[in-house]
Amino acid sequence: MVLGLDVGSCYTKGALFDGVMIKKMVIHTALQPRQAIEQVLEVLKDYTGIATTGYGRKLVPDADVAITEISAFARGAYFLDRSVRTIIDIGGQDSKIIKVKNGAVERFVMNDRCAAGTGNFVEKSAQSLNLSLEEFGKLAESSHAPHTIDSLCVVMAESEILSLATTGKKLEDIVAGVCDSLIRRIITIGSQIEIDEPILFCGGGALNPGLVAALKKRFSNVIIPDAAQYVGALGAALILLDRMQSAQQ
Repeated sequence: MVLGLDVGSCYTKGALFDGVMIKKMVIHTALQPRQAIEQVLEVLKDYTGIATTGYGRKLVPDADVAITEISAFARGAYFLDRSVRTIIDIGGQDSKIIKVKNGAVERFVMNDRCAAGTGNFVEKSAQSLNLSLEEFGKLAESSHAPHTIDSLCVVMAESEILSLATTGKKLEDIVAGVCDSLIRRIITIGSQIEIDEPILFCGGGALNPGLVAALKKRFSNVIIPDAAQYVGALGAALILLDRMQSAQQ
């Protein structure tokens, strides 16, 4: 049994794996990655090896291996669905679009400089409208006429959102417009490598019904895994298992 640990900037995810995912845990990193790692290790402790990924992957002193996020997500996605051609991961502080074929990475592009293409955009928008992320997602799902949010800057978009709200526009159409804007941004970034279907949508963004609906409006073959937040942790665990099995042969 191995532990895959994905130490992200916003959330730290752990997946205990032995052919299937035995147990999982997610916790806010909250600018204290070492503390978050310790909490996950304390709960998910029945392991024989640790594989890490994410921006804090080198902060685990007892890790057997540290895996890049791109490799971890590709391996995890291939395990979940071998037909996947593109992985879209929307995290709190960055987003990744990864082209894969038979589980191998072909090309990838990342957005880690502009908040408008990350989950942070949704979080800030929800805060400005005094909504929880859960309320935000449900409202977006109920919209039939999303408003277009033109601003690509989070600060300017927030002003645009508040302006729409104060002029009496329907809240569900505003939040759906935010989701649509983020997905448009992701597609623009992904156009550098061409987005092929089937698409596996993962990360915290895949838990938002509004973002899922916006993505499915543009693509017909979108896969949302049950453990959408754990694809990186799962992939790291699988890569460690692959290496352990190779060493035994």
